[in-house]
Amino acid sequence: VLLITAVLIVGGALFFLMEEFDNPATLGDMPLWQKGLNALFQSVTLRTAGFDSIGQGGLSDTSKAMSCVLMLIGGSSGSTAGGLKTATVGVLLLGREQVTFRGRAIHYRRVLNAMTLALVVLFVFVFSSMVVSTVEDLPYLDSAFEVASAMGTVGLTTGITPTLSPFPQGPLILLMYMGRVGILSFSIAFITGNRHPAKIKYPEMNVMIG
Repeated sequence: VLLITAVLIVGGALFFLMEEFDNPATLGDMPLWQKGLNALFQSVTLRTAGFDSIGQGGLSDTSKAMSCVLMLIGGSSGSTAGGLKTATVGVLLLGREQVTFRGRAIHYRRVLNAMTLALVVLFVFVFSSMVVSTVEDLPYLDSAFEVASAMGTVGLTTGITPTLSPFPQGPLILLMYMGRVGILSFSIAFITGNRHPAKIKYPEMNVMIG
């Protein structure tokens, strides 16, 4: 948790500092120390804080894409943050035949849970973003930013929230609940529920992947 959190905060701050350094809509007109401070704040607030010190609508497309990544990762397990959680991302990054960290092995079911949760979140995010973009005739990145903010329970917007019609507003509200309760709790409960051992075991076969 500490390692992934540090990488996300420091890496995100450096990314926004370099990407938005000359952008007059965000950091461009600030002195150097304010640029660094606001880049750091942007990196932290995307992980579910919800406050902003620069206009999110003025971010470059690359920064909006990075913002979506940080919002979807979110905070850490056991907190009130939304998103995939830092430990889940850490397990995915360590993925191999046997996932080990600091001399300890992580059970394969935990790895499968992390992969399943990541795929569910990614599918819901991409599909919902396309729906909002199509229905409202908005740029895809702005729509994706809105969806990621809802799923990560972040509360940031590029400014399109007041202009949305009731149809996309409803699913966005639902995504807020899913991001905080549904995807996290119901998906994990489903894939980690009590499973009875199979009474019949079939021979294994090799299938070419990719």
